Amino acid sequence: MVKVKYNLKRVSKIAPALFLHIQKTAGTSIVKMAAAHYGNANCSSHGDFSGKLPEEFFSTQFVSGHFGYDYAKALMPERYCFTFLRDPAERILSLYYFYCANNPDTFPMYRVAHENKLTDFLRLGLKDPMVRSRIWNNQVWQLACGWENPSNKGIGSFSPSELLYLAKKHLDDFSYVGFTENFDDDMVEITRSIGMMLPEVQVHSNCTSRPTYNELNGEDRALLAELTKLDQELYDYAKQQTGTFVTSRG
Repeated sequence: MVKVKYNLKRVSKIAPALFLHIQKTAGTSIVKMAAAHYGNANCSSHGDFSGKLPEEFFSTQFVSGHFGYDYAKALMPERYCFTFLRDPAERILSLYYFYCANNPDTFPMYRVAHENKLTDFLRLGLKDPMVRSRIWNNQVWQLACGWENPSNKGIGSFSPSELLYLAKKHLDDFSYVGFTENFDDDMVEITRSIGMMLPEVQVHSNCTSRPTYNELNGEDRALLAELTKLDQELYDYAKQQTGTFVTSRG
Protein backbone atom coordinates (compact mmCIF):
# COMPACT_ATOMS: atom_id res chain seq x y z
CA MET A 1 0.00 0.00 0.00
CA VAL A 2 1.40 3.41 -0.99
CA LYS A 3 0.87 6.24 1.45
CA VAL A 4 0.89 9.89 0.45
CA LYS A 5 3.54 11.18 2.82
CA TYR A 6 3.33 10.41 6.53
CA ASN A 7 0.33 11.33 8.68
CA LEU A 8 0.01 14.63 6.82
CA LYS A 9 -2.04 17.19 8.71
CA ARG A 10 -2.91 20.83 8.15
CA VAL A 11 -3.02 23.56 10.77
CA SER A 12 -4.53 27.03 10.67
CA LYS A 13 -1.91 28.69 12.88
CA ILE A 14 1.79 28.33 13.60
CA ALA A 15 2.29 24.88 15.07
CA PRO A 16 5.08 23.74 17.38
CA ALA A 17 7.40 21.55 15.34
CA LEU A 18 10.28 19.11 15.63
CA PHE A 19 12.87 18.62 12.91
CA LEU A 20 15.19 15.62 13.24
CA HIS A 21 18.15 17.04 11.35
CA ILE A 22 20.32 14.48 9.62
CA GLN A 23 23.54 16.23 8.66
CA LYS A 24 23.92 17.35 5.03
CA THR A 25 20.26 16.99 4.10
CA ALA A 26 19.68 20.74 3.57
CA GLY A 27 18.75 21.12 7.24
CA THR A 28 20.62 24.37 7.83
CA SER A 29 18.39 26.05 5.25
CA ILE A 30 15.33 24.82 7.18
CA VAL A 31 16.70 26.07 10.50
CA LYS A 32 17.28 29.53 9.05
CA MET A 33 13.71 29.67 7.75
CA ALA A 34 12.39 28.58 11.14
CA ALA A 35 14.46 31.15 13.04
CA ALA A 36 13.10 33.90 10.79
CA HIS A 37 9.56 32.73 11.46
CA TYR A 38 9.50 31.59 15.10
CA GLY A 39 12.29 33.91 16.31
CA ASN A 40 15.77 32.82 17.41
CA ALA A 41 14.74 32.58 21.05
CA ASN A 42 12.02 30.07 20.17
CA CYS A 43 14.26 27.70 18.18
CA SER A 44 16.97 25.17 18.90
CA SER A 45 19.31 23.77 16.29
CA HIS A 46 22.33 21.61 15.47
CA GLY A 47 24.13 20.70 18.72
CA ASP A 48 22.07 22.80 21.16
CA PHE A 49 20.71 19.58 22.66
CA SER A 50 24.12 18.19 23.62
CA GLY A 51 24.34 17.55 27.35
CA LYS A 52 20.71 18.53 27.91
CA LEU A 53 17.59 16.52 28.64
CA PRO A 54 14.72 16.56 26.14
CA GLU A 55 12.48 18.05 28.82
CA GLU A 56 14.53 21.24 28.69
CA PHE A 57 13.03 21.89 25.24
CA PHE A 58 9.38 21.29 26.05
CA SER A 59 8.61 25.01 25.81
CA THR A 60 10.71 25.58 22.67
CA GLN A 61 8.42 26.07 19.69
CA PHE A 62 10.77 24.76 17.00
CA VAL A 63 13.11 22.01 18.15
CA SER A 64 15.77 20.78 15.76
CA GLY A 65 19.18 19.18 16.04
CA HIS A 66 21.43 16.31 15.07
CA PHE A 67 19.83 14.15 17.76
CA GLY A 68 18.37 10.72 17.14
CA TYR A 69 14.89 9.28 17.42
CA ASP A 70 15.29 8.07 21.01
CA TYR A 71 16.13 11.61 22.13
CA ALA A 72 13.39 13.15 20.02
CA LYS A 73 10.49 10.88 20.96
CA ALA A 74 9.81 12.64 24.28
CA LEU A 75 9.36 15.89 22.34
CA MET A 76 7.22 14.52 19.50
CA PRO A 77 3.71 14.44 21.04
CA GLU A 78 1.59 17.44 20.03
CA ARG A 79 4.18 18.61 17.50
CA TYR A 80 4.38 18.52 13.73
CA CYS A 81 7.43 16.28 13.27
CA PHE A 82 9.48 15.94 10.12
CA THR A 83 12.84 14.86 8.79
CA PHE A 84 14.68 14.72 5.48
CA LEU A 85 16.54 11.85 3.86
CA ARG A 86 19.14 12.12 1.11
CA ASP A 87 20.72 9.81 -1.44
CA PRO A 88 23.22 8.08 0.89
CA ALA A 89 26.32 8.21 -1.31
CA GLU A 90 25.77 11.87 -2.19
CA ARG A 91 25.25 12.69 1.50
CA ILE A 92 28.63 11.23 2.48
CA LEU A 93 30.37 13.02 -0.38
CA SER A 94 28.79 16.28 0.72
CA LEU A 95 29.82 15.60 4.33
CA TYR A 96 33.44 14.85 3.43
CA TYR A 97 33.87 18.02 1.38
CA PHE A 98 32.08 20.03 4.07
CA TYR A 99 34.66 18.73 6.57
CA CYS A 100 37.46 19.66 4.16
CA ALA A 101 36.12 23.20 3.84
CA ASN A 102 36.30 23.86 7.60
CA ASN A 103 39.16 24.71 9.93
CA PRO A 104 40.86 21.41 10.88
CA ASP A 105 41.62 22.72 14.37
CA THR A 106 37.96 23.15 15.33
CA PHE A 107 36.72 19.53 15.17
CA PRO A 108 38.53 16.15 15.01
CA MET A 109 36.60 14.98 11.95
CA TYR A 110 37.61 18.12 10.06
CA ARG A 111 41.26 17.23 10.66
CA VAL A 112 40.75 13.64 9.53
CA ALA A 113 39.22 14.87 6.29
CA HIS A 114 42.04 17.36 5.73
CA GLU A 115 44.64 14.66 6.26
CA ASN A 116 43.03 12.01 4.04
CA LYS A 117 42.02 11.93 0.41
CA LEU A 118 38.48 10.76 -0.22
CA THR A 119 39.41 7.10 -0.81
CA ASP A 120 41.41 6.88 2.41
CA PHE A 121 38.69 8.69 4.33
CA LEU A 122 36.10 6.18 3.13
CA ARG A 123 38.40 3.28 4.06
CA LEU A 124 38.64 4.73 7.57
CA GLY A 125 34.85 4.63 7.73
CA LEU A 126 35.03 0.84 7.72
CA LYS A 127 37.64 0.44 10.45
CA ASP A 128 38.27 3.62 12.48
CA PRO A 129 35.68 3.93 15.30
CA MET A 130 35.44 7.72 15.21
CA VAL A 131 35.06 7.98 11.44
CA ARG A 132 32.75 4.97 11.30
CA SER A 133 30.46 6.56 13.89
CA ARG A 134 30.03 9.57 11.61
CA ILE A 135 29.53 8.01 8.20
CA TRP A 136 28.50 4.33 8.48
CA ASN A 137 24.73 4.21 7.80
CA ASN A 138 24.11 7.36 9.82
CA GLN A 139 20.62 8.02 8.46
CA VAL A 140 19.50 4.62 9.73
CA TRP A 141 21.33 5.15 13.02
CA GLN A 142 19.67 8.49 13.74
CA LEU A 143 16.21 7.18 12.95
CA ALA A 144 16.69 3.89 14.79
CA CYS A 145 18.15 5.37 17.99
CA GLY A 146 20.83 8.05 17.56
CA TRP A 147 23.12 10.22 19.64
CA GLU A 148 22.31 11.38 23.17
CA ASN A 149 19.80 8.58 23.64
CA PRO A 150 18.69 8.10 27.28
CA SER A 151 20.12 4.57 27.45
CA ASN A 152 23.54 5.65 26.17
CA LYS A 153 23.48 2.96 23.51
CA GLY A 154 25.97 3.08 20.69
CA ILE A 155 25.47 1.94 17.14
CA GLY A 156 27.23 -1.32 18.05
CA SER A 157 24.43 -2.15 20.50
CA PHE A 158 22.24 -3.21 17.57
CA SER A 159 22.56 -5.69 14.75
CA PRO A 160 22.26 -4.24 11.23
CA SER A 161 18.84 -5.85 10.83
CA GLU A 162 17.64 -4.32 14.12
CA LEU A 163 18.83 -0.87 13.07
CA LEU A 164 17.05 -1.05 9.74
CA TYR A 165 13.85 -2.44 11.27
CA LEU A 166 13.70 0.32 13.88
CA ALA A 167 14.49 3.08 11.40
CA LYS A 168 11.70 1.96 9.07
CA LYS A 169 9.28 1.59 11.95
CA HIS A 170 10.03 5.05 13.34
CA LEU A 171 9.36 6.77 10.02
CA ASP A 172 5.65 6.24 10.72
CA ASP A 173 5.88 8.53 13.75
CA PHE A 174 6.74 11.55 11.59
CA SER A 175 4.15 13.88 10.15
CA TYR A 176 6.24 14.21 7.00
CA VAL A 177 9.37 12.69 5.51
CA GLY A 178 11.04 14.78 2.84
CA PHE A 179 13.91 14.20 0.44
CA THR A 180 16.76 16.60 -0.17
CA GLU A 181 16.42 16.02 -3.89
CA ASN A 182 12.79 17.27 -3.68
CA PHE A 183 13.60 19.98 -1.15
CA ASP A 184 11.66 22.91 -2.62
CA ASP A 185 8.45 20.94 -3.19
CA ASP A 186 8.63 19.22 0.20
CA MET A 187 9.16 22.53 1.99
CA VAL A 188 5.98 23.88 0.40
CA GLU A 189 4.05 21.07 2.12
CA ILE A 190 5.87 21.37 5.44
CA THR A 191 5.59 25.12 5.78
CA ARG A 192 1.93 25.03 4.76
CA SER A 193 1.25 22.44 7.42
CA ILE A 194 2.93 24.31 10.29
CA GLY A 195 1.71 27.74 9.19
CA MET A 196 5.13 29.08 8.28
CA MET A 197 5.60 31.33 5.25
CA LEU A 198 8.20 30.34 2.69
CA PRO A 199 10.59 33.09 1.58
CA GLU A 200 9.93 34.29 -1.95
CA VAL A 201 13.38 33.03 -2.94
CA GLN A 202 14.63 29.95 -1.15
CA VAL A 203 18.33 30.01 -0.28
CA HIS A 204 20.09 26.71 0.28
CA SER A 205 22.79 26.99 2.96
CA ASN A 206 26.01 25.05 3.53
CA CYS A 207 26.33 24.01 -0.13
CA THR A 208 29.80 22.80 -1.10
CA SER A 209 31.48 22.47 -4.48
CA ARG A 210 32.59 18.88 -5.03
CA PRO A 211 32.68 15.96 -7.46
CA THR A 212 29.45 14.05 -8.00
CA TYR A 213 28.98 10.32 -7.50
CA ASN A 214 29.14 9.78 -11.25
CA GLU A 215 32.63 11.30 -11.36
CA LEU A 216 34.10 8.86 -8.83
CA ASN A 217 36.35 5.91 -9.55
CA GLY A 218 35.22 2.33 -9.04
CA GLU A 219 36.87 1.89 -5.65
CA ASP A 220 35.22 4.97 -4.20
CA ARG A 221 31.83 3.83 -5.45
CA ALA A 222 32.34 0.39 -3.93
CA LEU A 223 33.37 1.87 -0.58
CA LEU A 224 30.35 4.17 -0.55
CA ALA A 225 28.06 1.21 -1.31
CA GLU A 226 29.54 -0.73 1.60
CA LEU A 227 29.24 2.22 3.98
CA THR A 228 25.63 2.99 3.06
CA LYS A 229 23.96 -0.38 2.45
CA LEU A 230 21.39 0.10 5.23
CA ASP A 231 20.89 3.78 4.42
CA GLN A 232 20.18 2.89 0.82
CA GLU A 233 17.56 0.33 1.87
CA LEU A 234 15.92 2.91 4.13
CA TYR A 235 16.01 5.59 1.44
CA ASP A 236 14.43 3.29 -1.16
CA TYR A 237 11.81 2.11 1.36
CA ALA A 238 10.85 5.68 2.27
CA LYS A 239 10.43 6.62 -1.38
CA GLN A 240 8.16 3.63 -1.93
CA GLN A 241 6.07 4.43 1.15
CA THR A 242 5.55 8.05 0.16
CA GLY A 243 5.01 7.43 -3.51
CA THR A 244 7.90 9.83 -4.17
CA PHE A 245 10.24 9.38 -7.09
CA VAL A 246 13.47 11.34 -7.06
CA THR A 247 16.46 11.52 -9.36
CA SER A 248 19.48 11.29 -7.13
CA ARG A 249 22.61 10.59 -9.19
CA GLY A 250 21.96 12.31 -12.50
